[in-house]
Amino acid sequence: MIKAKFFRDNNDAVYKFEIKGHAGYDEYGKDIVCAAVAAVTQTAVLGIENLPTVEISKKIHDGDMVVYVKNNGDARDSIKVTAIIETMILGLKDIERVYPEYIKISDRRC
Repeated sequence: MIKAKFFRDNNDAVYKFEIKGHAGYDEYGKDIVCAAVAAVTQTAVLGIENLPTVEISKKIHDGDMVVYVKNNGDARDSIKVTAIIETMILGLKDIERVYPEYIKISDRRC
């Protein structure tokens, strides 16, 4: 099962997210749930990385991803990073709705 965890600060902004595990929907190379999750999350990270004033750190190993938003950037980029992350969460929640036995989302407000 894939576990996606989102951690929010007191202002409701996501400052960290983790995507870990394998769906197990099908064999490696044919797993549409893993492919969908990878496409959504990796595209979001690419979008964030292209914002000039936003600073993140990421660790990707064996399909697991941990991303820290170290600096939301200036006012314009901060709005964009929030939109990208919230859209990623919507996409992952839709995958979870269709394949609930293969992906679990948790959204934690700290």
